[in-house]
Amino acid sequence: GAYDFTPLYSGVKPLVEGADLAYVSQETHLGGDDLGVHGYPSFNTPDALADAITATGFDLVALASNHCYDFGNYGALEHARTVWNEQPLAVAGIATSEAEAAEIPVVEREGITFAFLDYTYGLNGFDPEDVAPYAVNFISEERLRADVPRARELADVVVVAMHWGTEKVTSPDEDQLAWAQLLADLGADIVLGSHPHVIQPVEWVKGDAGTTLVAYGLGDFKSNHTTPHLESELAGMLACDFVRQTEGAEVTIENVRWIPLVNHTEEGAYNVYPLRDYTDELAKRHVFLGTQPDAKAQLRQMSEEIVNARGADIPLE
Repeated sequence: GAYDFTPLYSGVKPLVEGADLAYVSQETHLGGDDLGVHGYPSFNTPDALADAITATGFDLVALASNHCYDFGNYGALEHARTVWNEQPLAVAGIATSEAEAAEIPVVEREGITFAFLDYTYGLNGFDPEDVAPYAVNFISEERLRADVPRARELADVVVVAMHWGTEKVTSPDEDQLAWAQLLADLGADIVLGSHPHVIQPVEWVKGDAGTTLVAYGLGDFKSNHTTPHLESELAGMLACDFVRQTEGAEVTIENVRWIPLVNHTEEGAYNVYPLRDYTDELAKRHVFLGTQPDAKAQLRQMSEEIVNARGADIPLE
């Protein structure tokens, strides 16, 4: 009856804990172990996952997603946020009260402060009015115009997580492009996208307040597909350096790179690996990639083509 999810992240743990600041979107909610474990289409994940996320070295956890209210009024939102509050992490996206919803998490690394915001486009099968007005951060122009400037006053860097886009589509849709432009105009520094379940391009978006680095879709960091395909087994880590040359100077984003990841699934074993560390032996054992000719080369080429489809020229590691 006990769960330990730390082995799932062992392939990427050195990268995660080696970073000064590491972000992850946790799409499936922690609705309480009494509810039991559930998969698609309504998810429930054991509370022990929070321990694994912390042990792996993550610092920022986005909780707003279309699945964060799965099972409706069971009380999942309040339980999930309570569990995450017990971890030494910055979490955003859902809240148990108006006061908690108004808080903007701020973390400091090497003298640079980071404000963290998180939003979702909606909830599966539920109207936003079904939940308390403070419970979930929904994407809206009014909300973004209020939150981003407030976050800018609190920190040197504004990080925005957006659960958006069209599932299984490797290019951003019109709504994503419009929201990215608004976030750039408002002064967000970096935007990290989830929900499409496949990787999407990275782009520098010029706005009224400067230039914003936007990763439209990072893919599924770890998932299990009944019918896998190349796109579903490929994800990515966006990495960069936040640089301040002198005290009081503006913080810039430099050395941006993309680390392709492989969602590894074999009989009785699951993990996620950087593509550069993914061996031919592992590829042969993968339930789907083992059937593909030179799967690793295909995944790298796909990463290059999709990530730089909008001309960002981001190098791959």
